[in-house]
Amino acid sequence: MTENQIQFLRGCCTTILAFAATGLIATIFLSPDEPKNNSKFEVIDQYEGCSVIRYTDPTSRWHYFLKCS
Repeated sequence: MTENQIQFLRGCCTTILAFAATGLIATIFLSPDEPKNNSKFEVIDQYEGCSVIRYTDPTSRWHYFLKCS
């Protein structure tokens, strides 16, 4: 390879690494959008006279419960 080709490849690699690093830093430091519904408990269905309740924990995982009166 010629010196010009090597310099071109180095420039391409540097540019790709710079964009990747910028994206990584943006992903780490930018917070996600706040959820529209701040309620962590939500009645989503009925089952044999009981309410099916979905709880969303801080890690955005869902947990389901039955509430029977």
